[in-house]
Amino acid sequence: MPLHPINAIALAKKATTGTVALKLAVALVAGNVSPVVTAATHNTPQPTLRISEISASSHPFETLYCARQAVQYRFLGDVLELVVNNESRTLMPAISASGARYVAPGDPTTEFWGKGVLANITWSSQTLPVCAPAGIIIPPYKASGNEPFWSVSFNGWEATLAQPGKPPLTQDAQIIDTRANGQTLEAGSGNNALTLKVEDGLCVDNMSGMPHPQRAELQYESNTLQGCGGDPNRLLQGVTWKVTQLDGTETDEQARPEINFLPNNRIAGSTGCNRFFGKYTLTGEGMEIKGLGSTRMACGQAIMTQENKFLDQLQGVTGMSFDTAETLILETSNGQILAVEP
Repeated sequence: MPLHPINAIALAKKATTGTVALKLAVALVAGNVSPVVTAATHNTPQPTLRISEISASSHPFETLYCARQAVQYRFLGDVLELVVNNESRTLMPAISASGARYVAPGDPTTEFWGKGVLANITWSSQTLPVCAPAGIIIPPYKASGNEPFWSVSFNGWEATLAQPGKPPLTQDAQIIDTRANGQTLEAGSGNNALTLKVEDGLCVDNMSGMPHPQRAELQYESNTLQGCGGDPNRLLQGVTWKVTQLDGTETDEQARPEINFLPNNRIAGSTGCNRFFGKYTLTGEGMEIKGLGSTRMACGQAIMTQENKFLDQLQGVTGMSFDTAETLILETSNGQILAVEP
């Protein structure tokens, strides 16, 4: 039976102790396994892998955040080991027009495509939100503040400063500092120079009430202005939210509704009985959910009553907020939906 690369890694781990170098698969020959002949396997084709001597301790995992979902990866020679939801898979190099692309052998629905510090990951056909290290500015990026109002947008190479009563100021920009939980962007020079410093952390716009994933500080013309930055979608996506309360009433612990906010502004989940799906939109001051549909399986009367109430509230969502970083509140025209990140 052919030996899968993950099994080869597992066997190699068992054969090593302490800081002894870990023998790990780094490439499959021609995308397949090739025979190796030993005294014990004379005339019997056996799988073999090219092997590199790699110290496990010298190749720790790096962490990326696909919105709220953390994933781990590390390079082991030519192999990429990727861990999602505590499941490890080995990915091999694949052809790409740009960046570094890795695909799981025999499973093209699992892919890691790195482009700079960012990565696009597909895991068993499920596309994850854009993945990035903590604190990264992800273009297209926007930060803004009030009293006085200001906004800075960044497309990856230029930053544009907007202020009331003044023409937009667009200048070449670059990241000049990367910290554990933030980055600093610098644009322009001389009198027009600006610096935008961002840090990860829940930040609520004090005019619109919209939460954002980063705090922002703008330095411009000897002024230091505070605000919020980043895409609010990244506070929603990447996890399954479990609904614990509907307008103050506890949901059935055995049949709690679940909500997934997905890339491309899709929403899906469970009512506790049926699956539902639709589209959501974050506006400047709130949220809208449209096009809700669901399957039609029948459940017990109490669960069906809960389902009807949940869907009725969901289609009336007007905004979102956070009680804690892990507790989402959806404001609706018929009360509140309270959901937690497990």
